[in-house]
Order: sequence, then C-alpha cells, then structure tokens
Amino acid sequence: MQKILLLLFILLSLVPMFYINRWFQNLIIPRKSIARLLLYFLVVLELVFIYTYLLIMVIANLFPLPVR
Repeated sequence: MQKILLLLFILLSLVPMFYINRWFQNLIIPRKSIARLLLYFLVVLELVFIYTYLLIMVIANLFPLPVR
C-alpha cells in the first residue's frame, strides 16, 4: 500500500512541474533565438535539480525508512 501511495505522490508532483515548464516556455519563448533556447535549457536544468531535491526531501519525511 505504501508503494502505491509513493507512486501516486510522485505522479501528482509532476502536475505542477508541467505547468511551471509551460509558464517558462511562454515567458522565455525559446523558439525565437538560440540564446533564448540556451537560457531555457539552463532554467529547466536548474528547475529539475531544485524540484528533485525538494521532492526527495518531502518523500524522505513522509515515508521514513522502517526501523529494524
């Protein structure tokens, strides 16, 4: 049951990431130039690192390891 909850939590956490990515695409408009495309790549790379870090922290707090 806990594995299913963890999977659902991860899948639900992707929804805000999708809309944040869409917002960045509308803000930066990477199709206009190479410089904007590189800026978009850098922003998305930073966003992935920060979001992954925060997601792991939340998962570690919500689903602690069992004590042996």
